[in-house]
Amino acid sequence: MIPSGVFLTSYAGEATDLSAEVLSKVLKQIEQKEIEVPIAHVYQGLENVGQAQQNLESNKYNGKYVVVL
Repeated sequence: MIPSGVFLTSYAGEATDLSAEVLSKVLKQIEQKEIEVPIAHVYQGLENVGQAQQNLESNKYNGKYVVVL
């Protein structure tokens, strides 16, 4: 599992303590709404990454920050 306090921005399977099987299982649980991932705010486009970073650092929203490219 992903330890608390760790921010997962991308994953290519390189971690030895997070197998692809475990990650796949968690992603399926999220997809099937068995696990809820709170979305703090969604930003559209790279031009909003700076605002996303500022809001993240100031804890403006609770949950995960998503940037859609």
